[in-house]
Amino acid sequence: MTRQIDDDALQPPAGPAGEVPPMSEVLTVAQEFTTVGVERQDLGGVRVRVLTDEDTVLHPVETRSETVEVTRHPVGREVDRMPQPRTEGDVTIIPVVEERAVLVTRLFVTEEIHIRRIRSTRTVEVPVTLRHQRAVVERLDASGLSDPAAADPTAVPLSTSNP
Repeated sequence: MTRQIDDDALQPPAGPAGEVPPMSEVLTVAQEFTTVGVERQDLGGVRVRVLTDEDTVLHPVETRSETVEVTRHPVGREVDRMPQPRTEGDVTIIPVVEERAVLVTRLFVTEEIHIRRIRSTRTVEVPVTLRHQRAVVERLDASGLSDPAAADPTAVPLSTSNP
């Protein structure tokens, strides 16, 4: 701030005959002037680093499996023609035939093979790698070096979408 005071204002004005009145009758007028300016100083900067961390966690996953159970059932029944495989519920039946020599050749179902599907579901834990990011903010001094006193001890996590 700069003050400017008019030197003539400090002197009492001269009267009509050039005489100076006593100080008690003199009113001193002063005026102040102010100038405001902005000075840019390079105090350093900020460095932001984004780090990606990976964690392996166990994630439950439902798995399905299917096994088959094969059983043989003797039949011994005579048939006129070759029977086709058929399905009864969850069992597929495949007929097995043979020709037997009789006065005439005839087909006999000697056995049936029953195949039953058995389905099961279970939950298992599968290792999954999850990634998340965090931002580390560091203050830099005027020379561009990291200022350890101003380091952000808590990184700011960034939101990410999961894998």
